[in-house]
Amino acid sequence: MASFVALAACDTSGPLADLHAPAGSSTSSRTPASAAASPPPDAAPTAPPRVMPPRPVPTSSPTVRVTMPIETQLQAIQYMAAMQAPQPADSPADPEYAKGVAGRLAAVGQPDVISSGRLIDIAMAKGCDATVPRESLARHTGASLNVLLAHGVLVVRCRDHELECLQSTRDADDVLCVHK
Repeated sequence: MASFVALAACDTSGPLADLHAPAGSSTSSRTPASAAASPPPDAAPTAPPRVMPPRPVPTSSPTVRVTMPIETQLQAIQYMAAMQAPQPADSPADPEYAKGVAGRLAAVGQPDVISSGRLIDIAMAKGCDATVPRESLARHTGASLNVLLAHGVLVVRCRDHELECLQSTRDADDVLCVHK
């Protein structure tokens, strides 16, 4: 064991080699392998791809019903949470912009801005379905999903006493509804 410690103490290679180099030696001219492999400083950092949990139902039939297996219902909860979760590549939330959009949705129901502008919620007496969030935006605000995403809004949700539907701003086909 003592010989292993002595060998480790004598290792002068690696990123801390300059600390152990005698004065006048030129180990600082060596480039570590990690520095040679890093991108140039002017290159834009790339965000990791967005990872989503398994979708509980196909996009062609976006509603999860209470009669479906518990595994499907749990997948719906996980998927809806992932829809609302910010990713590193997402724009910062702009709560003032979200409030302005929500104010124009008062004709549809009772709008609210949640999570500092990440989610726009529309509480309705009845009539929520998978098409309501996107159609309401188009009809009453003129804002596209891409513009909302650029302002940090990740999800537009409608809900009534029977149904809750989330429309992702990242993907126009990504809508998920659950029965309450």
